[in-house]
Parts: sequence; structure tokens; C-alpha cells
Amino acid sequence: MKPSVRESIDVLGIGAVSVDFLGTTDRWPSAGEKQRMQSFSVQDGGLVGTALVTVARLGGTGSFVGELGFSEMADRAVRALGEEGVDTSLVLRTRGCEPCISVVLSVTGEGQRTIFSSQSGVKFPPPESWADLEWFHNAKVLLIDHVAGQAGIEAAKVARKHGVKVIIDAERNTESVAEALWNSDHIVVPHDFASSYTGMKDMKSMLENLRNSDHQTVIVTCGSEGCSGLAGDNIFHIPAYEVQAVDTTGCGDVFHGAYALMVARGQPVVESARIASAAAALSATRVGGRSGIPTLDEVNRLAFR
Repeated sequence: MKPSVRESIDVLGIGAVSVDFLGTTDRWPSAGEKQRMQSFSVQDGGLVGTALVTVARLGGTGSFVGELGFSEMADRAVRALGEEGVDTSLVLRTRGCEPCISVVLSVTGEGQRTIFSSQSGVKFPPPESWADLEWFHNAKVLLIDHVAGQAGIEAAKVARKHGVKVIIDAERNTESVAEALWNSDHIVVPHDFASSYTGMKDMKSMLENLRNSDHQTVIVTCGSEGCSGLAGDNIFHIPAYEVQAVDTTGCGDVFHGAYALMVARGQPVVESARIASAAAALSATRVGGRSGIPTLDEVNRLAFR
């Protein structure tokens, strides 16, 4: 029997964890071309996985829910979360279940990257099979992503029933994403998703069309253009912080983790988004989804300089 989740969890996450194979080059290769990489590394990532590591780096408590087997990659994914201080007592070790595998190529000096990913063997447990069936008494925020699918939706329903705030990170318009958005309190999505999902081009229309009810907060992240949000009747914009971007892998995940922690600690929406923007900016200054995640002191120095 697995131990119960910690007595108090700021952010509980169900969604993607990944093992990332990262390479940098000085230019994009042509089709069929062989090209040397300037650097190569294997790092750990994933939408929810990186967000929870961000929670831990910023001094919060995070716990991951998922199914992972006994392969080299699955063992690595669980170990990497634990080494960062993320609770893994709710991970079900199920043979054949794997983390996402990603190959990421970025161009030095541009900060942009292309990602090739596999979700073969990725699986998530429904709430009724979690080791701790009363997790909602201990969690302040539940973070889900589009990868978690129906398991994330069912967890969101339980969370909201018990007053736990639900934040969603959606990057793909999957079959279940509309229901996931409906069952979330905070919808935090990238601009490309917001535009394609709503069919809108201007920010105000995107924000209004993403929201299903007045109680929901919506934030659209726009990379180097900052982020915009709708909270209550208030539309706000936060400009991006200026940094020397090296690799934008994981920036959105870091934003979600920092934002979720601030919500868990009762911070106002705009303040939470400002902290999250600073954390995401700093994460772009290093290669990899997790290597650049800053500390809270570093974030505060940038956000309040």
C-alpha cells in the first residue's frame, strides 16, 4: 500500500511528464540534411511535471498523479520528480505505462524550438483508483492538462465539488478538451491554442469566448508579448520581461506552476500572473524545460525591480 499524500499540498497535478532529448544548433537544417548539434543533453520535462517542479523550486509543495511502469524511462521520470521535492506517493506503478518522450531542437540565439513527441504507453488513473481517496482535503489547487484526458476531467469534478481550485493547461484541441475547460476555474492557455479553439483573432474576443461562466479566470500567454487575462469584468495585460532567451522549452509549464502556486497561496490574479511571467522569462535563459526554473528570490528580483 502506498503512503498517503502529504498532509498539505499546494498544487496536485495530473498530466504529462516527459523525458526530453535536447539538441541545439546554429541554424535550422534543410530537409534531409545531416547537421552537427552544438550541444546535446537528456533532461526531464512535461507540462504538469515541469509545473510541479516549478512549485517546488519556488518553495511550495507539489504532488504528481499518474501511472508509470518499470522501464528505464519510467524509473527516471519518477526519480527526477522525487529528487526535485515533488511528492510521488500517488504514482501507480503499472507495467507498460510510460512517460512522454520528446526530441527537442532549438536554434542558438533565437530561443525558439521544434518538438517531436510520443505518447505511446501514457496513461492516467481515474480518481477512484488513487492511493489516497481523500486527497481533496489536503490539496489547495489541482492542475490538469489536455494530455490527462478523461482522468483529468474526473479529478477536476471531484476537486471543484470539494472547493479545490482547478487550473488547466491546454495546448491541443483534443476530443475532451472542451469538457476539461468547462470544469476548470482558471483557464491558462497559449495564444495559438486560444486563437484556433475560439476562431477569434483579437485578444478580447478570445478571452471572452474561452470563458464558460463569470466565475472563471482566463489567461492567454503570448511569449515575448507577455500575457493577457480576464478576471471578473477586468481585462488586463502584463508585458513580457526582457531577458536573453536561449531556449523557450517549458516556459509555458513554468508559468503554470508559478501561477498555480500563487493561486494556492491566495494571491490576486494579476499579481499571480506577474510572478508567473517573471518565472517563465527566467526559465528561457537556459536550455531545457527544468534546468532554468528559478528560485522565488530570483523571480522577485525580476518582477519587482
